[in-house]
Amino acid sequence: MSILFSRLIQILLLRLGPQDLPPGPSVLLATLTLYLVTASLSISLGDGAGSPTLLLLLATGLPMLLVWIVLRLKSRVSRWEQTLSALYGTSALLSLLSLPLNLQVGAEPAPPIVLLSLVIFLWSFAVDAHIWRHALDTSFAAGLAVAMIMFLLSFGIISSVAGPL
Repeated sequence: MSILFSRLIQILLLRLGPQDLPPGPSVLLATLTLYLVTASLSISLGDGAGSPTLLLLLATGLPMLLVWIVLRLKSRVSRWEQTLSALYGTSALLSLLSLPLNLQVGAEPAPPIVLLSLVIFLWSFAVDAHIWRHALDTSFAAGLAVAMIMFLLSFGIISSVAGPL
């Protein structure tokens, strides 16, 4: 488990790619579990809008489908497990990092909290772009485009099905 955690940190720092994660379903299960735990915590700290169960199902299921579709279009389906593991794992770690920022009590968060939240949000795009760059054997810019499209598509689907976020 420490090897997995160490490699996920290296992916967060843009030093390793998804291909550097150990292959196999156990790694995918471990990162999915971590993602489910952190997503559940984030949802529980939210304002309670929408159905938490449906939101969690969509937040975990959509990436599985969308990653498979993108990799299928580029004839890289064999990279599905490691790509999905990298996306789930890094997203979970970034969510853990941002959880304390969501604990601030009050209607209006302090400017440093807002700035730090924005930095984490933007860094998540850089990490996802890095993962897509490796998964698709493409440029960082193309990986960023895929990451942004995936985010917008997921956000739109989740918002329309589970209610406003």
